[in-house]
Amino acid sequence: MQAIRLWPTALEALRALGRQYTPEMNRVAAELRLPDWHGWLLEAWLFTPEPISAARLRLRSPYTSPQWYNERLAAAAGQGFLAEVPGTPQAYSLTELGRWAAERLVEAGYAQMTTLQPLPEEALEHLADLLMRLVRSCLAAPEPPEKECLRLSRRMDPGAEACGVIRIDQYLSDLAAYRDDAHLAAWRPHAVEGPAWEAFTYLWRGEAATLDDLCQKLKHRGFTREDYQCALAALLERGWVAESAGAYRVTEVGNEIRQAAEETTDRYFYAPWACLSAEEVADLQSALVRFRDAL
Repeated sequence: MQAIRLWPTALEALRALGRQYTPEMNRVAAELRLPDWHGWLLEAWLFTPEPISAARLRLRSPYTSPQWYNERLAAAAGQGFLAEVPGTPQAYSLTELGRWAAERLVEAGYAQMTTLQPLPEEALEHLADLLMRLVRSCLAAPEPPEKECLRLSRRMDPGAEACGVIRIDQYLSDLAAYRDDAHLAAWRPHAVEGPAWEAFTYLWRGEAATLDDLCQKLKHRGFTREDYQCALAALLERGWVAESAGAYRVTEVGNEIRQAAEETTDRYFYAPWACLSAEEVADLQSALVRFRDAL
């Protein structure tokens, strides 16, 4: 079995597991009266002792508006979860209240995961071991040279004493972070802005064809209609897309650019999987399917 067929299954398993513990984390967040989108809290916890800022958050998600991030970080500071860093505008550090709240969220997620037994214990340990080997191989891979997303994700590691399900969640999250590293490294050499690249991707996948489509599907990113107009104008100028009567399509040149980025992403991402034998890849696929289906 080729490893390239395995990641979609692994991602499905991660999402299925997340559906088991996210509601409990959301309940605790509501109890703590955290602002909406409390993902910033865990990010701030991971960044510590470095400050959190829109710029830092956009290292992994350059597709989101800095203003969107800044507004939410300022709101969190207003509630006492964050404190402004003196001399550094729009940069924040966790307060004691924020650190306590972050720990409560993590504990809630972990407590929920300890109640799950999707596979026999021996099978869980085997799955965790295979995934751990993959993550270590990703860390040691020469490409992409920057692994900011993966290294940040690894700060969350619960330790070898954590139960198998918690460690599996960690390692799958690490692989998702490495996938982000691989894709960022694949498209950033084109020197295009994040929202323009994401709009380009939506057009390439056939998930959008007009400015209205993009504004509707990407409204969660916090950018304005004018921002996406500028993004489309940049794509037109590069010759990656063409427009007719308000509808946009990817040109032949654009398709080559985007397909090459996808292939580069896969090359970066799957190279470390050579640490597993063909038999182990097949074992991993089977275990992930059973794990996913039992959740």
